Amino acid sequence: MKEIAADGATLLAVAYWVAALTLLLALGLLTVIVCLRAHSQKRELRNKRALQHWLQVMRHTLAGEEVQVRPLARDEAAGFIEAWNATHESLSQADSARLLPLGHRVGLMDAARHMLPGNYHDRAMAIVALGHLRDHRVFDELVPFLNDRSPIVSLCAAHALGKVDPPQAMAKFVPMIMERDDWMPGNVASVLARNEDGSAVRELDNALLRANKSNMVKLVRFLADIDPEHAAGVIRQLLDTSADDHAISVCLQLVNDKQDRERVAGFLGASRWHVRMHAASALGRIGEAADSQRLEPLLADQVWWVRYRAAQALHMLPGMGTTELRQMQQRQSDAYGRDIIDQVLSEHDLGVAA
Repeated sequence: MKEIAADGATLLAVAYWVAALTLLLALGLLTVIVCLRAHSQKRELRNKRALQHWLQVMRHTLAGEEVQVRPLARDEAAGFIEAWNATHESLSQADSARLLPLGHRVGLMDAARHMLPGNYHDRAMAIVALGHLRDHRVFDELVPFLNDRSPIVSLCAAHALGKVDPPQAMAKFVPMIMERDDWMPGNVASVLARNEDGSAVRELDNALLRANKSNMVKLVRFLADIDPEHAAGVIRQLLDTSADDHAISVCLQLVNDKQDRERVAGFLGASRWHVRMHAASALGRIGEAADSQRLEPLLADQVWWVRYRAAQALHMLPGMGTTELRQMQQRQSDAYGRDIIDQVLSEHDLGVAA
């Protein structure tokens, strides 16, 4: 009995110390969380103050006022860089250049370099800041960040490199478009659209010469955004030679030249419904009044989307207003054709975008 009592007392002692240690660990963890939170709030407040101060300095500088500044302290670098990036994004290239002496005077290059090994947010901010500095000495330092596993950081690097040396930047960036599936097309288009020396168009043109049909379709979308006239020739080539329905559909979405009317009309009878649909929409953009005869049969197409886009296209043609479309509706023997005209005209009356 004494042994059982001793064992019970031992278990109670162990349980007591386990509970005590658990409580101490919980209190320690809570203390760490509170300290980290306080440190984070202090940092945010410090960055906010630095941001407001340097925004004011930059406004005075842009106004042509002489401003006395000192080298950046490490704890205000993040605030300065945030103000620097935000200010540059709203400036023309000429006005942006007026801030460059300020960046050099406060030691921006060294401050940004110290942030490059940080988390992805700090890396991205520092990279963009160095790009706005437009100093060729940082070009080789930024190139490796094109391969950063973070798509945000890598695209920021492309944007920054395009500020420092546009031709070299586009020569490195455009070939990578095919390799980085994690780059959102809209972000890629934004980098290309900011190119001002024409090197983006040249590099896309070079890439198109080496691309297979699948990659060619992807590249021609970007080319159409920044140089529609140049892209028109590639689009014609794809429409004339491609047997791939996806490539044809993409090109039909991009075509905008009226001289391609006949080429587009040739796809209204395609076997794949999405090709017919995109052909109808394209003809609505570039067609003439006479093309109503080509689009009208599609009002009876077996696929709803084809009928819908055909009715929209008809309404877009020159000389095809509500009255003319109602007259066309009256001669439709197909109930679906009459219904789709009602829908398109109702949407038009309600101001629904196509």
